[in-house]
Amino acid sequence: MAPTYDLQDVGLAICVVRGLLHWTQAELSRQSGVDKGLISDYELGLKKPTRKTLARLAAAAGVEVSFLEQLIPVCRGIRLAFERAVRQGGTGATMEAASGLEEKIAGAVAERMAPFLLQLSQRNPEPVPRAEDRAWAEERWSRIEPLPAEDQSLSVEVLLGDPRSWALAERLCLASAEAAADRASEALRLARLAVRTAEHIPGPDSRRSALRGWCEPFLGNALRVAGDLPGAHKTFASAEKLWKRGAADELARILDGTRPLDLKASLLRQDGRFAEALSLLDQALAASPPEAEARLLIKKAATYTRAGDYGKALQALDEAEPRIDPDREPRLLFLHRSNLALNRCHLDLFEAAEPLVPVVEALAADLGNELDRIRSSWLKGRTWAGLGRRDEALAALSQVRQYFHTNKIAYDFALASLEVAELHLKEGRTRLVQELAEEMLWIFKSQKVHKEALAALSLFCQAAKKERAQAEWTRRLIKYLYRAQHNSKLRFEP
Repeated sequence: MAPTYDLQDVGLAICVVRGLLHWTQAELSRQSGVDKGLISDYELGLKKPTRKTLARLAAAAGVEVSFLEQLIPVCRGIRLAFERAVRQGGTGATMEAASGLEEKIAGAVAERMAPFLLQLSQRNPEPVPRAEDRAWAEERWSRIEPLPAEDQSLSVEVLLGDPRSWALAERLCLASAEAAADRASEALRLARLAVRTAEHIPGPDSRRSALRGWCEPFLGNALRVAGDLPGAHKTFASAEKLWKRGAADELARILDGTRPLDLKASLLRQDGRFAEALSLLDQALAASPPEAEARLLIKKAATYTRAGDYGKALQALDEAEPRIDPDREPRLLFLHRSNLALNRCHLDLFEAAEPLVPVVEALAADLGNELDRIRSSWLKGRTWAGLGRRDEALAALSQVRQYFHTNKIAYDFALASLEVAELHLKEGRTRLVQELAEEMLWIFKSQKVHKEALAALSLFCQAAKKERAQAEWTRRLIKYLYRAQHNSKLRFEP
């Protein structure tokens, strides 16, 4: 599974090697035995040399073919940087605005070219991945992350093929997982950039297989968040084959093999396959490094919550709490506190949930994710409703309900609408409940709510229309819908 390259980049690499040796095309042809006309076609990007031909050209230059293959992505970075500079052509403000990125690209290119200039006359040893490469990747990502998406991609292209780029692919995956909490499109973009980086790391095929097998589950996770469940399942299946193919490579021992397991568990949980998801999480916990235990236990708690086993969810959260490092992973602390409060609400322990509400709101504000902020407001509305603070609860739940309507998040809109309806029913405001039911009609056309849940919602809408909906009955419907969201076989018994 050798990486694929653009013909222009292969040609430029051959041209660079020939130029550094001060050879003409005729001299390279004489030394390698490759026809001069073919060399000209390769350098012009008109034809693609086979790996055997590349090996002949490399041997003539005194290096191994792996050395030449590492040079190709470097040349791609040079070419893309040059093309970008041409597109930014001009003087004054335009060039001044572009200069910061161009300096970074130029520095990266110079750094990447140095080993080739120094080692061209030597045999290039096989690069060995090291855990210390993560520090290099973290430093590079700190420079790349603030850039616009297009410039991020260009900056990563410059680094493709660097022996340490496996760690950059890993870091891009982690950034994708972070983005998945708020922006599915960003999570997809970063995951695809990570997979592209993985396809071009130097070394044996087994190394690329191992890294792609580790990166592709993050792509599958981003597809899941974006709602493409068939694409997510296909990606996970591909990743498992790649990971097995690369299992013997030393890179597989450096990577955290529990991450693909917990990401697949999230997909199975979304499918309602709770037992399988919990089994995968237990496998991951058994093999996980200590710093991963809190994350896995919180995912286990979330799986129990989706399955409707709120007591076991609280037990898993209790196990996770002493393992959380809030300074290193503030999002884990947010997930822990918000899930703790949520499960207490599911068990009608509203007084126990109340102290957590301001904590969750503050953590959401610090994280800066819009969806986290909305869900913290939703938690506040539920808690206040349970405590009888109806006016405050209505204000919070109405805001949340509007967000879900604007963003066409059908199932959550239905839940928030029913929670608002329950509050109105307790005050005898049946006309307002009728209006809520009418505003829910679009849900039946969205195709994002399964038929059993739709049937239950239809009963509510019919009852509301006839002014027969009751608060206690609506409360039972809400509890059913929470459990049925990821269990399409669960039926509501009116």
